[in-house]
Amino acid sequence: MGYDIEQLEDAVIAALAQLKTSLGVREIKSYGGELEEADFKKMVANCPAIYVIYGGSGYKSHGARKVESPGLTLFVADRTLRGEEEARRGGANNPGTYRMLRECRNLLAGQSLGLPDLAPLEILRDTPVWFGNGISIYAQDYECAQGHLYPSA
Repeated sequence: MGYDIEQLEDAVIAALAQLKTSLGVREIKSYGGELEEADFKKMVANCPAIYVIYGGSGYKSHGARKVESPGLTLFVADRTLRGEEEARRGGANNPGTYRMLRECRNLLAGQSLGLPDLAPLEILRDTPVWFGNGISIYAQDYECAQGHLYPSA
């Protein structure tokens, strides 16, 4: 039996929760459109923030058993009035996206998130998403694996 998408997202959010205290991250939650450029005021108010979203799954067949490889993406966002460089590198009042990426990787890579039968998360890549108006946003992609047993036809 595998885990639902919601269970995987919730486990990642729980694993990252300590960043609210250690880095001052304001929001860590499932992504719901918070980073839309059209809603710039909301985006700025919520930073620094980390949003988690399911990125789709691949499947490999092994007879009645299928191995699913779900992908999860984090959107890591920070902002400052001092410009994009400080939004990336951090400053006195903000952690910066580089530090946030490093701390997410330290907390997630190689972890099974307390979910039995889930293969450890493997980090795939960090990708710049958007820069402008003192905001830095990166995506950090992970993949794991879990088995499913399907009844025969």
